[in-house]
Amino acid sequence: MVAARGLRAGRERFGDRWADAESAVTKALLLGVFLLGLVAQFVQPVGDALEGKAYLGGAILSLVGYVLYAEVRELNRRMLPESGSEIRTSDLREHIERVLASRRARRIRIDAIGYTGETVQSPVSRSLEALEEGARREVRVRILVPDFTVPMAIPGTLDAEGRAVDDPAYRAYQLDKVRWNVREFRVAARSLRESRRAEMDVQFRVLCITPLLKFCLINGDELFDGIYDKVVQESAPVPPERQILDLKGYQAVLTHWRAESGAAGREKVAQRQDLFDTLWRLASPLPDAHA
Repeated sequence: MVAARGLRAGRERFGDRWADAESAVTKALLLGVFLLGLVAQFVQPVGDALEGKAYLGGAILSLVGYVLYAEVRELNRRMLPESGSEIRTSDLREHIERVLASRRARRIRIDAIGYTGETVQSPVSRSLEALEEGARREVRVRILVPDFTVPMAIPGTLDAEGRAVDDPAYRAYQLDKVRWNVREFRVAARSLRESRRAEMDVQFRVLCITPLLKFCLINGDELFDGIYDKVVQESAPVPPERQILDLKGYQAVLTHWRAESGAAGREKVAQRQDLFDTLWRLASPLPDAHA
């Protein structure tokens, strides 16, 4: 895995260098043709040597080509999303839809760390259902969530001294939400397979971690990185009546990084992919509902 990532990074660096070299060589050739055309137009021996007369028109066309080439390359560069731009978590669906709808993206991998998996489940399922029949995408989804079978302070409740403590009933409620998202994925996978829209493989794993970090990786080259940025006190959705502490992040800001946007983007994406792969290896399967 490390070797493959190193090879990919090497290809990206080579691609960057080749793009720069291609630009320099193309510009040099076009500028050279332009200068040669001017010289041939006004220096008779050079014109006779090249056996032509319409050098000025060719020179002007070459200069136009030179200018257009530079402008098109700059426009393409600017059309790439800026590395490090910010979006709302609620806008993640638009980006997932863009990737899944692309005809070039037959195989898609989505790796995510979150609270219950809902942030990824809904946009992925809906985006795939919106595809035309026979689209034949191959989608692999891996989602890492906290282990709600073990005590934790947040989500939790407050003790008599106002400190966060474990709330087993609310943990069980959150675990049920995770399992609900798993079932929704399975239902979507069956529908997608029957309509030949996509073959979708979804795995959930759990790890005893504080559920603050949230990020989503797409194909190992796009990253949406953030945290659950609010801890709120509210009424519990399950009996008995009490106040619970919960995390909120649906409106949290995510930083969007792209590996193709430059060195900073490549480094950030690679760091998060390494972190996810490490935590995924350390994690355990989602506990069975009857365990």
